[in-house]
Amino acid sequence: MINFTGFLMELLYSILSILTVIVAVLLIILILMQKTKGAEIGAIFGSGAAAAVLGAGASNILTKITYWLGGIFLFLVFALSYIHHQHLKSSTVLSDIPEQTNNQHTDKSSNNSK
Repeated sequence: MINFTGFLMELLYSILSILTVIVAVLLIILILMQKTKGAEIGAIFGSGAAAAVLGAGASNILTKITYWLGGIFLFLVFALSYIHHQHLKSSTVLSDIPEQTNNQHTDKSSNNSK
């Protein structure tokens, strides 16, 4: 029989992992697009292009998006940690061992007495 809740947790874990990678890449791109105090390195990575495309208030927009993506990233990491912890708690070595029935136990004891 298929463990349906285990399957759903693995599916959710996979989806959240993919979303975490996407958010991380977006965060890297947004941080590199922002204008730094010493704008020399920011100009290399395109901070001037962001200001040209998004206008004068580009730094405010980029900052707000960066804060939101940072919060989403933290939430995803905590959710992945929680799911992984629950998965570790639910699977133990002892739960994988099949239980011995009484018939097998009595058959072995009767064979030993002969």
